[in-house]
Amino acid sequence: MKIVIRAGGSGTRLWPWSRNTRPKQFLPIFDDGRSCVQEACRRFLEPGLVEIEDIFVSVGADQEQLAREQLPHLPGNNFIVEPAKMDTAAAIALETVIVAGQDPDVIIASLGSDHYVGKPRAFVDSLDNARQFLADNPHKMLTIACKPVRVETGYGHIKKGEEIGEYGGRTFFAVEEFTEKPDYQTAKNYTKSGQYLWNANFFAWTAGTLLEQFREFEPRMYETFMQIRDAIGTAEFGMKLRELYPSVKKTAIDYAVLEPAADRGRLAVLPVSMQWSDIGSWASITDAFSPDPHGNLLRAPVFDTDTQNCTVLAENHNRKLIATLGLENLAIVDTEDVLLIVPKSRAGEVKDLVKNLENHPEYRKLT
Repeated sequence: MKIVIRAGGSGTRLWPWSRNTRPKQFLPIFDDGRSCVQEACRRFLEPGLVEIEDIFVSVGADQEQLAREQLPHLPGNNFIVEPAKMDTAAAIALETVIVAGQDPDVIIASLGSDHYVGKPRAFVDSLDNARQFLADNPHKMLTIACKPVRVETGYGHIKKGEEIGEYGGRTFFAVEEFTEKPDYQTAKNYTKSGQYLWNANFFAWTAGTLLEQFREFEPRMYETFMQIRDAIGTAEFGMKLRELYPSVKKTAIDYAVLEPAADRGRLAVLPVSMQWSDIGSWASITDAFSPDPHGNLLRAPVFDTDTQNCTVLAENHNRKLIATLGLENLAIVDTEDVLLIVPKSRAGEVKDLVKNLENHPEYRKLT
């Protein structure tokens, strides 16, 4: 099995801590200063799931140097650099042709990097189970999903169907439905039914099976990536990649491949209880890091009075005292050049705020 850690996202929902030059997967999120990318790499190496030569990191050109600095022991050729941001379908197609080359039987686990996993052993074991499953079912594609612990509108959902088989004591299911982020009532119904799982953005498949889906559902993308694959190992590879990659369709892997494949019975799901959170916004960061008895997550010098369910983070040299009085359900983020104050109920809109700033000539540099 080859592991690809996808680290090309922008993490705008955690702005202003997360920036284009240092998105959330590279931030020192954990108490010992490790980033999500560093933690992901260590997660797979320490139990001996794979060797370091089998771990790859997919990253945007703007973050390549940062990735290399944070993962100095990773072989230099194991960094897959996207010359342009083209969404997850293109990123996953590129990683597949580079990692597998001409070998369609290579099993690839394509894994998001900007997540918290509270039970890493359960996750690693599930990847070993996935390897066994795909060895017996090479024409299936697999998603590793999480059992919901609450009603959640911020995650895509996967409806599990009939049982396919059991590997390593874990049961694999057919995917009956692959859905986008639901509204509250729909999410409530999903959770109550017990049939839906959270899409954790963890996938596994053989290279040949994935590329066959591209050939069927996105033939123009497929042809472009075959040209890129044929140039690997030649002097023209870099030029071909820079020329062809920005021309492909900009779309998510969900729309391009997973949803149509699920409709045709080609997608399987493995439910895993691993205490997963995507650390997706200032409202959900407490999924990964425990708040105090008042529901506050305080990562700054804070004098809080009558304050509940607030997240306060400061990252600046002055580290000035932040005093709060009578506040509820707010996120306060103080960096060197930006102060953000937002109700947690609207934390998902920070991404839209960043888009507006990117269009502003004076403030673009702050994104």
